[in-house]
Amino acid sequence: MSAYTVYTLEASNITVSGGKELSGYWEGDGSQLEGETITLNNNNWVAVEINDTSNDRFEDWDTDQTLVSETTYNGETHDAGLVVTPEYTVEVQDPDGNIYTLQGFNINEAVQPPGVDAYGTVEGLAFVGEPGGFPPIGVPLTVISTEDYPDTPYDSLVTPQCFTAGCEISTPNGLQKIETLRVGDTVLTKDHGPQTIRWIGQRKFSAGQLAQNTKLRPIRIVKEALGNGLPKRDLLVSRQHRMLMRSKIARRMFDVSEVLVPAIKLINLPGIFIDEQVETVEYFHLLFDQHEIIFAEGAPSESLLTGPQALKGLTPEARAEILSIFPELAEWNPALRSARLIPSGKQQKKLVYRHLKNSRPCLEVFSC
Repeated sequence: MSAYTVYTLEASNITVSGGKELSGYWEGDGSQLEGETITLNNNNWVAVEINDTSNDRFEDWDTDQTLVSETTYNGETHDAGLVVTPEYTVEVQDPDGNIYTLQGFNINEAVQPPGVDAYGTVEGLAFVGEPGGFPPIGVPLTVISTEDYPDTPYDSLVTPQCFTAGCEISTPNGLQKIETLRVGDTVLTKDHGPQTIRWIGQRKFSAGQLAQNTKLRPIRIVKEALGNGLPKRDLLVSRQHRMLMRSKIARRMFDVSEVLVPAIKLINLPGIFIDEQVETVEYFHLLFDQHEIIFAEGAPSESLLTGPQALKGLTPEARAEILSIFPELAEWNPALRSARLIPSGKQQKKLVYRHLKNSRPCLEVFSC
């Protein structure tokens, strides 16, 4: 049995034009949405924890996908063990011509309204894309196509990414807690020396929010767990925050020694795990003129990698603030600008497995 997290937006936070709903009631293919617009009213993403006993794909008609625990969604409580499926796929286009892929998120309640099939009610939307690649907030998205029977790898679904409060960042003036950094301050980077912070984002989750959405909990990387004495103190990051791995194994696999891997992919390694004990967590983003490798508790890690898709997932205020500083980001292709190679999900899994099998650290010291 494997547990996965699907980040979703509840239907109560979504508006569909023409008086339509996400639910088709007697249709499960999303066809009722064709030609309409869908507006995401906020970015209150809800992390839903799912057990999948069959494979690593989020599929329609798969009864092996069930809620790990009792889950409150749209103000209603759903029992652990209920089947969860992506009911349909919808492609939408924003006013700038960018296309996003959404999936109708369905919790199969045992009791449905009279005459309504379990597949007919859709409780929210899930999103397909890169980490941080949520669609725009507060912008009408035109439905350009719908399709039944979604089948998507879990690691192809959109997730957030960031650091936590208390993390010490290396600067030209020494270590500084991330929450004390300000726009205009400089931070040491691996490739380009001191670089100026151009934007900082933050969001805090309460104990209640963490209890409701356990996958918002951070990954703890204990002192020295990465190898080479790093990190120098325990480090907490969000699940999708990428850490630098440097090893001969990486070089053999990818022809480069250094790659970036999300923290959640490292949890099978000693000293790296989901922290279930923190009561609250505050996440931070740091944005520079380009994607950078910076040092958190001495360990090399990424700054915010953003582009059109990642920007769309921010609030209108945050998006406007960043675009006022970096107007070119509206056309930036992040795949061409990442500071290091970012392997595919399957490659990441294989890389970590080989490190574990051979008892090799994530950060090796060797002559190239």
